[in-house]
Amino acid sequence: MPVFSYKAMGADGKTRNGHLTANNEAEAFARLRGENLSPFSLKLTQANAKPTGLARFLPRARRMGEAEVEALLGSLAILLRAGADIRTALNVLADDRPELKAVTQKILGGASVELSLSPLFTTADTHLSALIAAGEVRGDLPSGLEAAASVIATRRKIRQQLFEALSYPAFVFVTAIAAILVILLVVVPAIAPLLRESEHEMPIYFRVIVWLSQVLQASWLYLLAGLIAAMAALVLGYLYGGLKRWIAGWLIDGPLGSIAAALVYGGYARSLGDMLTRGAGLAEGLRLCQRSVGNEVARERLETVAVAVRQGRLVSEGLRSVKGLPRPIIKLAEVGETSGALGQMLARAGEREEADALQKITRLSRLLGPLLIMVLGAMIGLIMGGVLTALTDIGSIAGS
Repeated sequence: MPVFSYKAMGADGKTRNGHLTANNEAEAFARLRGENLSPFSLKLTQANAKPTGLARFLPRARRMGEAEVEALLGSLAILLRAGADIRTALNVLADDRPELKAVTQKILGGASVELSLSPLFTTADTHLSALIAAGEVRGDLPSGLEAAASVIATRRKIRQQLFEALSYPAFVFVTAIAAILVILLVVVPAIAPLLRESEHEMPIYFRVIVWLSQVLQASWLYLLAGLIAAMAALVLGYLYGGLKRWIAGWLIDGPLGSIAAALVYGGYARSLGDMLTRGAGLAEGLRLCQRSVGNEVARERLETVAVAVRQGRLVSEGLRSVKGLPRPIIKLAEVGETSGALGQMLARAGEREEADALQKITRLSRLLGPLLIMVLGAMIGLIMGGVLTALTDIGSIAGS
């Protein structure tokens, strides 16, 4: 089991250092909070906490997917509102699931619901545990479970909308490329020998098409090897080099930065707003929501918000210093601080930014599809025009 080193402040105000074992950071954080400690540093120290070498490719225990976790949390909330206690509800839902049996055993051992459920979440989902903990502290555990399920549902919906918006342009592109390859590798090689035998000079554009066909036929193995090598280099650069960070920066600062920033920072604002609305502390919410941001560059920039709050400044002041953060989020944060409804305003701002970004992506995909059809269709038309012209020449020669 991974080992974590921590620095935390106790109820007496004294700083404490130590180590503890836990399945993940969320569980370690929850255990420290259960001991009335407020951790401000939590680091993984065990060298082999993550599998290395061939161990990466060995079979691992199956982990519940997002849809399953969402359904579980929603079902738990329904059963609890119907009057069942948490142990009974988990036993009802267990159904030969070892993950839920482990959760039940932890609760029977006296662990909190938040701590027991935390192994179901990834490291990026630690803020979901905080939502459950906030509901548990208020004595309204079903609302905390529903809040966590709602966050997962929203994230899945955004991914589905992104997939639907981008799938059509991708399909058009792949289909057109496949059609071009079929023409160059099958149709053109069947026609070119006929023109050579006719001793009729081929038109210049058809000679270019024949040359492309010959290059593909003669070099396809080298081209395939080059493509595989390029893909391997990209994967290695993404995993071990600086490519991942470069892509993260390009996404929020590049030509599509307004859309990517709205999705990234909108999700952060929505998650933080949900946590504050459910009763979580501001410092804890900022820390957990920052860790949940998938974009590395954006995650580093959001550190200024937590620093500003630690210095006694307003959240809106910290947000204003984040490069690329949408202005509406800052404005609604200011309104929320003035009205005492910071959580609601941040959640609303995040939802608006995500909705606007998805609308822009949908509009771009509707434009990109026809544009790809026009460009790739023109390429296919030029190639087929050369092929048909060559066939016409062959027919005229044969007729004469």
